Amino acid sequence: MKVAPAIAALCLAAAPAASAELLSEVSVRLRAARYVPARTDFHWQGWIGAGAGLVRVHDTTAYFTADVETIIGNTLRAFDANQASYHLEAGLHQRAGRATATLFFNHVSRHYVDRPKTQAVDWNLLGARIEWPVRTGPRPIHVIASLGHTTLASLVGYRWEAIAEVDAEPASMGSAALFGRANVRLVTVAENPQLARGSFADLGVEGGARFTRDGRTLDLFAAVERRNDVYLEVAGRQDRALFGFRISHLR
Repeated sequence: MKVAPAIAALCLAAAPAASAELLSEVSVRLRAARYVPARTDFHWQGWIGAGAGLVRVHDTTAYFTADVETIIGNTLRAFDANQASYHLEAGLHQRAGRATATLFFNHVSRHYVDRPKTQAVDWNLLGARIEWPVRTGPRPIHVIASLGHTTLASLVGYRWEAIAEVDAEPASMGSAALFGRANVRLVTVAENPQLARGSFADLGVEGGARFTRDGRTLDLFAAVERRNDVYLEVAGRQDRALFGFRISHLR
């Protein structure tokens, strides 16, 4: 994907070299969770990824992120990865007071693991996102909202996607805190006889303990969620609980 280098080149061309900062920030993230109850092909979920601010000019940063999501069951073997989804995103962050506004281009490609697949299942999303620290200090509240429209949607038929998320820490002691998080994802869908279902809403609520120090964060969480399109080539929705951890590092 050539979007990220093009954005970085535009930023460099638009300002003197002295005001441009290369690789202004680097982030890594890891998540693992157990599905409860475990179902066929859905026992564990894993997520690993990294990102970088490619170039920053004043308050604007061109960035790129890449993530791999893996679903693990036990159909073919005791520990059997059966789905892998690749998430790539490039865009521009712009500071606006305490908030950060983002223009992004996001690509998701879904695949079977060790299984034949002839139908492409992927989509591109062009949109905008706002991240706003509603409250800072000992009990912070952070809000994220985004809206995007697909430029490509193979099989899934997605059109508009809106996401909202709230993350709060109601109690803390030193570097440890209790946190809660809620999110909703609304998706409009074009009719497709190959994958018959309508527009839908994904929902999730989680809570747990958070440990933060020097840009490193560890979340130990329990969550409940409703997810649509959990299978690649047929319609399907699941309500489930998850227990897991999430690690992130930003520097």
